[in-house]
Amino acid sequence: MANRQSTHQDYSKPRQHLESITILRGLAALGVMIFHVRIFLWTGWSNIRSHPEQFSLFDRSAAWLSLPAPMLGECVLLFFVISGFCIHYPMAGNTTKLELKTYAIRRIIRIYPPYFAAVCLSLLAVVYFEWTNPAQEPWVANLLLIQNYLPSVNSQISSNCSLWSIATEVEFYLAYPLLLLVWRRCGPIRSMLFFGMISLTALGLYFQGIQGMAFSAFTFYILWWSGAFLAELRTTNCLPKAPPITILVGITLLVTGSIAQHRGDNLVMAQRFLFGGFFVLGVWWLLTNKFFKASEESLLTRILIHLGNISFSLYLIHYPFLQVCGIAWEKQFGSKPTNFFVPVAFCGLAIVAASIFYVFIEKPCHLLARKFRTEDQS
Repeated sequence: MANRQSTHQDYSKPRQHLESITILRGLAALGVMIFHVRIFLWTGWSNIRSHPEQFSLFDRSAAWLSLPAPMLGECVLLFFVISGFCIHYPMAGNTTKLELKTYAIRRIIRIYPPYFAAVCLSLLAVVYFEWTNPAQEPWVANLLLIQNYLPSVNSQISSNCSLWSIATEVEFYLAYPLLLLVWRRCGPIRSMLFFGMISLTALGLYFQGIQGMAFSAFTFYILWWSGAFLAELRTTNCLPKAPPITILVGITLLVTGSIAQHRGDNLVMAQRFLFGGFFVLGVWWLLTNKFFKASEESLLTRILIHLGNISFSLYLIHYPFLQVCGIAWEKQFGSKPTNFFVPVAFCGLAIVAASIFYVFIEKPCHLLARKFRTEDQS
């Protein structure tokens, strides 16, 4: 009976908010930020291990906290899985026609104004650099969201290399209406096989020398739609509880992905899919197991939900913020910090900056998108 009712659900009607998804989004942004902060605000593990006599016992001890950090850059793949879940969630379990106008305008309102502001702030950060200036940066390509391919592969603004994934996300958004049509006509199993073949084809093109596939949505279709598949199963009450073996498989994927990462760039695409599989299993496990207490019961959960709410803002601005902080630190002290607690503290400052960006830039866009949905219903 629940499934029958869900087929008549209106796309414009919001679904139940899932705190676990919000928390995962915040943890993904935090992971990417910790991965990047080491570039600008830490002397590095290799330097400390190679010359331990030059560092205090406290510095050497704190360095051990950084061991997971190299893997955290792959949290961008968790964003892709969550994105697929969130985009499909309103349409999951029903056959209602997707209102393209509403869908497109709401995506534009929610994504592009904060992205535009982030590009502007990134160009402002470039002014602080001694080796380049805004006129030399590919800012037009970034504003047009074509920087993954033009003027050359991965033409990011030098102060914000994180922006590549936003362009990839937009490719997912553009493809979603067609992917939804394939899903409904072919069914879940054949659709997943089809999306998997697209990803494998894109992977093959990458190994044939087409480097742009490293940033193309085609490569990550299977991960993105795995998130959508979880949304479909969750909404139709068909998502089984993740069995205990899920943990073992997840750990195996995580370990093999870490080994592939350690072996170097030749296995970069292999590590991405290994980490991606780990994140798909992780989302499934958290959707079917109560790991976090409800927000009304736990201060930690409320903090994590706030981090999830500002995760897009944090992702957009953390790179230029930390890069400028790193340059300022070196100008003041002559070298990068030697204690890992210093970059962790700067991550806290980045969260404060992202909270301000969220309040003044991103949140008004959310409110406007909701207003458009209400007006469109009337």
